[in-house]
Amino acid sequence: MSKLRRVTAVSKKDMLVLPRVDKVDVKVRTFLTVKGPQRIEDTLFKRFLLLRVLVLNYSLVQSIPHSIGKLIHLRLLNLDYTSISCLPKSIGSLKNLQVLSLRWCNGLHTLPLAMTLLCSLRCLDLFGTEINQVPKGIGKLKFLTDLRDYPVGDGSDNAVLQDGWKLEELSSLSQMRYLCLVNLERAAHSSRNAVLTDKRHLRKLTLEWTESREGSYSEEDVGNTEKVFEQLIPPHNLEILCIVQFFGQQYPTWFCTTCLSSLMSLILKGVQSCVHLPPIGQLPNLKYLKIDGAYAVTEVGPEFVGCKKGDLVCNELVAFPKLEWLTIKDMPNWEEWYFFDNEEDAAGDERGEDAAAEIQKKDAQAARLRMLPRLVKLKLGDCPKLRALPPQLGEDTTSLKELLLIGTNNLKVVDNFPHLSERLSIQNCEGLEMVSNLPQVTDLRVHGCLNLSLVHGLGSLQQLGLGEDMQELSSRWVSGIQEQHQRLHGEDLDVYTWSAS
Repeated sequence: MSKLRRVTAVSKKDMLVLPRVDKVDVKVRTFLTVKGPQRIEDTLFKRFLLLRVLVLNYSLVQSIPHSIGKLIHLRLLNLDYTSISCLPKSIGSLKNLQVLSLRWCNGLHTLPLAMTLLCSLRCLDLFGTEINQVPKGIGKLKFLTDLRDYPVGDGSDNAVLQDGWKLEELSSLSQMRYLCLVNLERAAHSSRNAVLTDKRHLRKLTLEWTESREGSYSEEDVGNTEKVFEQLIPPHNLEILCIVQFFGQQYPTWFCTTCLSSLMSLILKGVQSCVHLPPIGQLPNLKYLKIDGAYAVTEVGPEFVGCKKGDLVCNELVAFPKLEWLTIKDMPNWEEWYFFDNEEDAAGDERGEDAAAEIQKKDAQAARLRMLPRLVKLKLGDCPKLRALPPQLGEDTTSLKELLLIGTNNLKVVDNFPHLSERLSIQNCEGLEMVSNLPQVTDLRVHGCLNLSLVHGLGSLQQLGLGEDMQELSSRWVSGIQEQHQRLHGEDLDVYTWSAS
């Protein structure tokens, strides 16, 4: 025992009882539990006084003994997924604690006053834990760099324990790198809410609101949350931004190149009331974009790529210049997708506009934006009303390797993707009738597309995956593809049964 440094304890009993080591100088530094018990013997914290790491996660532990305060050398305490309902006051004695993880502690709703004494704390992780009472003074933890699920309060009471931390309390946390703000609907609009701009180390920011239990918010609530969002201006060095359940009707004005010039990843989830997507096409370093649950959007047009109606287009301008992954899902009312107002120009010609207008139109087409030159993967899911893909999408995506279409029921044709070089996966697209002109695709997977009757122009196809529901229906076009493959490559096409996940 005197030489042991790391211990993993496996217990199937209600209580973990340690062996007697009274006469041994115990120098264990790391203690972990597997299949943890409901209770831990109090002597654990009295015998293992040199512990640096204590992991009790995924156990049924319901309480932490007061004697944990004796572990003055402790650096990491992990209580994720435990059944604890409170933390002892003695936790404030852990002056060397750097990481406190309290993920998904469903019975824990209050943090003790002693939390503000953890002067060495770097990471406080409350992800998935519904904390509704916190101690005033989170700003005392000057070394915090990682704070997950910071519960926001309106600051209406001045009690020592409050319903959440005010946004202003973030001002003194200058070392923050990863920050997640939750319950933002409780934030009070204030002229001092610009508390993020000076966080020059901040790399990842999550802003999360909570859905109303009544189903909708009042106009006053909507107006307030838009004002709060407007003032949460991130620093220029931000790399990852997640917006969750924002219920306002318009995005803040700082959704622009200047404020988000370093942004590489953007996730918009559950933004249900905004009728347009934000104008983010000119973000110079954006590589990953996911839009999930934009229910109010019916069309995506030039504003998405950062163009306003009537803007002059420069030959050198590129929309989404570095974007590699684009995922758009759960947009049930989305019908149209286009990049420019070419339809309006064409209508103008039919009305007999003069030759000068025709020349201007040709110049505009020659100087159109280039789109998504580095896009590698495009996924569209659960967009049942989308009628067509923009023609320029296929023309400009010269790096595209994978296209996934799931539940785009109104889409009748997938064609003219000359640069798509690897895989096309189509699932449950009931209205799809034709797939054509995909000369570089090597792997085609089809499931739940019962009206697909024409597939051609796939000269490089090597593999064809068919769902079980497609076996008989696809016979009308599979034989033609097999004959073409035999003629071009002198071998049989690899046809297999595909089980879509």
